[in-house]
Amino acid sequence: MGRARTAGTATAGRGGAFLKRWLAIAACTAACSQIVGDFDRIVAIEILGATTRTVEEGDTVRLAARAVSAAGAIVPEAAIVWGLLDVDSGQVGFTIESETGLVTAIAPGSGRVRARVDELTSGTVVVTVSAAPDSVGPQGATQVTVDSTATISPALVVGVVDLTTNPGAPLALAGKLVHFVTIDPVPGSAAADGFFLSVSGAGPGTDPHRVVVTTGTDGLASVVVARQTGVPQPDTASIDAVALTARGDTIAGSPVRFLVVFENN
Repeated sequence: MGRARTAGTATAGRGGAFLKRWLAIAACTAACSQIVGDFDRIVAIEILGATTRTVEEGDTVRLAARAVSAAGAIVPEAAIVWGLLDVDSGQVGFTIESETGLVTAIAPGSGRVRARVDELTSGTVVVTVSAAPDSVGPQGATQVTVDSTATISPALVVGVVDLTTNPGAPLALAGKLVHFVTIDPVPGSAAADGFFLSVSGAGPGTDPHRVVVTTGTDGLASVVVARQTGVPQPDTASIDAVALTARGDTIAGSPVRFLVVFENN
């Protein structure tokens, strides 16, 4: 009798445990099916474009991101919010509009931002603010001579600097654009056909009388004036160098005027 009761109790115990496991599995299955079946839920935020951005003081750049659903579709109505990483807050030289992702550069520096939808966040974007150029000036002679036996002139060189970072110690700025343009003789005239502007003395480009040069790490940009083979050169040529900010404003000191004298054969 005792054994029968013990066996019955054991069987009942096993049955109860099985029932509990079945109920747990059923509950999990229902919940998991509900989660897995929600293909419209946002599962990722993708940064559009580069994750390292450089913007010049006074300029702006707009960051972009998009929300992606579990089905792999874009969710255009998702409310994406931009913000600085907490650890970088107050240490950067730019502001960012939370709803539009518009970065406004204020002073040199860098920081990290990211986008989020509710509690889901994107990877980070590193934003670096570079110094805006304050001045451009000649580096060397502004009048050069092309010897009668030479094919190119000495280099026409300008330097682009930032004067505000540390007054009295100009900071050479790399990556700034300088436009070298022939002023006289007028491009397109017969007198201008005898020469062209070049970065290295190679053949003329699409526009032989306008060359855009990016400053190097030393803040310098230069061109040479080259003779056009088989075409007579004028006595002189005037070349202007104009430096611009990222917003297209002319930098103080522009234009730098160079006079090129040709010694004809």
